[in-house]
Amino acid sequence: MKALLWKKMLVFPAFCVVCLLYAACPQPNPLYGTWSDNRKNTFSFYEDGTFNARVTDDAGSSSSYEGNYTVLLNALTLSCTNVELRVVTEWDIRGNMLYLEWVNENKVAIYMILYKTSN
Repeated sequence: MKALLWKKMLVFPAFCVVCLLYAACPQPNPLYGTWSDNRKNTFSFYEDGTFNARVTDDAGSSSSYEGNYTVLLNALTLSCTNVELRVVTEWDIRGNMLYLEWVNENKVAIYMILYKTSN
């Protein structure tokens, strides 16, 4: 009887330590990787909080952007360093598709559905 009680006293703390270690590990951000669509829009998000983007407007002209991004729940803030532009948008990932709205420096909103092309 004492041996069984002794085993229970050792198993429970070990289980708690394993649970705490698992919970302490950071979850990877699902944005990491490269996303693109059929209109030649491309976004690449990196683990260090930087991004590169190539956005094509309705007229067919494309612009390149780079800078830093932050994520807070479903709010995505993109601060460009090569142009004076800061975009705050709501984002959503459903399966392998990223939904977001980009507002360029001319205040034109472009709604995008991007597909993950690489990690």
